[in-house]
Amino acid sequence: MVVAAAARPPLRTLLLLNSLCMGGAEKQVVSLFNRLGDEGHQVFLLCLKEDRALLPQVDAARLPGVLPDLRVASGVRWPALRALARHIDELEIDVLVCTNLYAFLYGWLARRWCRRAGALRLVEVFHSTDVGSRKDRGSMWLYRWLLRRADLLVYVCHGQAAQWRSRGLRSRQDMVIYNGVDTQHFEDHATASDKAALRQRHGFGAGDYVVGLCAVMRPEKAHGDLLRALALLRREGLDIKALLIGDGPERAAIERQIAALGLDDAVRITGQLQDVRASVAACDVMALTTHVETFSIAALEAMALGKPMVMTRSGGATEQVHPGDNGLLYEAGDATALASCLRQLADAALRAEMGACAAQRVRQRFGIDRMVRSYDAALRALVDDSQVMSDPHPVAAH
Repeated sequence: MVVAAAARPPLRTLLLLNSLCMGGAEKQVVSLFNRLGDEGHQVFLLCLKEDRALLPQVDAARLPGVLPDLRVASGVRWPALRALARHIDELEIDVLVCTNLYAFLYGWLARRWCRRAGALRLVEVFHSTDVGSRKDRGSMWLYRWLLRRADLLVYVCHGQAAQWRSRGLRSRQDMVIYNGVDTQHFEDHATASDKAALRQRHGFGAGDYVVGLCAVMRPEKAHGDLLRALALLRREGLDIKALLIGDGPERAAIERQIAALGLDDAVRITGQLQDVRASVAACDVMALTTHVETFSIAALEAMALGKPMVMTRSGGATEQVHPGDNGLLYEAGDATALASCLRQLADAALRAEMGACAAQRVRQRFGIDRMVRSYDAALRALVDDSQVMSDPHPVAAH
């Protein structure tokens, strides 16, 4: 018998993350924070650092559960650890859910200090397939040891889980819970005139072939690969243009590359947006050129808006996109292969067919309700000392 959420004993859950900066992992935490209360959790959110760029996306009714930031700049700050341990004890937290490794380090140390250590369950939600810098790779020996002492390690796709398990990463239990998005929020309600007006503001015509890329402008997102592919296609005579949705530390370098490739009239940058829906909806195709990706929430949002995805074959991309069905895949860093994919999607009828399949796939497999229910079931199983169950691997949708 299914027990209604209101009838279950409340689970006191604390979500701990580095910050509320613009990013996929951070968006996933905000989604959980906004929705776990509907599943009978008393949920709190706590950041180590002060960046609150995503705070406007927190449900206003949930804002009392957002705790003051711990104001950590770097390293292990002992006053922050004491404050975290105090929150755990005073709020009588049952489950501490940490997003990524730095937050997990704080969670593990705080559990050793708090009075509720014996009752507290410690969870790590891991969004990485590559730990990045040499310094980060060197610190993995510590995190491997710490993660063996976590009660649960959550991966965000099966490809990521297989990769890390093969590297010997272990926890007391591990599982896969796919990232999810609100498919109703990301449903395309924009009219043709709405899209034409937005295109016009960027200097694009209603009939132009426009490729979008929605990502923070950081080196690993590899915006330059798209620019090189565009330059190649335009030299061939294809009138293709691009809308870069977002901002970030690499913007100046990207603008210089746009000028160097002679793309000033073909590429526009929106800057940082709290709501990307109108800009994504105005594009014909969305690309994700990142060299390091695990399971992209930006890709799920674009697919929900009915856009075929062109993605690098990295992380869980093959679990999101089935080539020829709802998008195309290519090898990271290969601008010629990217150009080939975009050339295929110059066909408007093909784009429409793939876009419809993309939206259907997200609704069926990667909706936010499914993600939240999976976390609720996993956290309750953990408290009950039961076995957790992974989300099943998706199959091709035709």
